[in-house]
Amino acid sequence: TAYDIGVSWRWLGQKSAGPRTEIILYDLTPGGAGFVEEALNNWADVTSASKTICEKCTCVAACYDCLKNYSNQAYHEKLNRIGIAEFLSRS
Repeated sequence: TAYDIGVSWRWLGQKSAGPRTEIILYDLTPGGAGFVEEALNNWADVTSASKTICEKCTCVAACYDCLKNYSNQAYHEKLNRIGIAEFLSRS
């Protein structure tokens, strides 16, 4: 489930050079359960499903059905399902 994988990020290089970041996914299960490896092996399916969720939702920008959850509440006002769907279309 979504709560079995943790996510973090960090800036790469100088922020002034452009918004380059690295997204880090990790298993939350002690010792790892292999969920991140499974996601990597099925990355096209993961991004396709993510894009579909963002495209099909009818909220204005983000809601608990598409992007919001307790863990990202500090960023709720910045979440935008349309922008994410567009980004995933380019990937």
